[in-house]
Amino acid sequence: MRPRSVYEIRNRLKLKGYADALIEDVVASLERTGDLNDEKFARFWVESRMHMNPAGDVVLKHELKRNGVSDDIIEAVLTEKAEKYDEYELALSMAKDRFERLKKLDRRKATKRIYDFLLRRGFKYDNIRRVVESLV
Repeated sequence: MRPRSVYEIRNRLKLKGYADALIEDVVASLERTGDLNDEKFARFWVESRMHMNPAGDVVLKHELKRNGVSDDIIEAVLTEKAEKYDEYELALSMAKDRFERLKKLDRRKATKRIYDFLLRRGFKYDNIRRVVESLV
């Protein structure tokens, strides 16, 4: 099992048909015991994402928002991530791996595919541009 956000727990309990008052009691109880904490959830989400399937801030922000995490928590967690991981270096290593598989293609086509790949992964435009320039 993985940690859940308050939003996820509320939605899950609603789907199961529980009354709103009971849902709020359960959420409050879990928050009091520390078993339900959006900040812990966001940190866990970012860490696991960076280890298993790295992504840029754009994608991480979208995923956390989709899970009901507040903007303040998202910004704090992404700031912590920026201190720990260099987005440019991460994008460069991912691009190098992908570029090796695209060597048979025309240089322009390979560059476009690398650019699109990194864009889908949620990396910022300036980092993508720097990565593509370093590969060319």
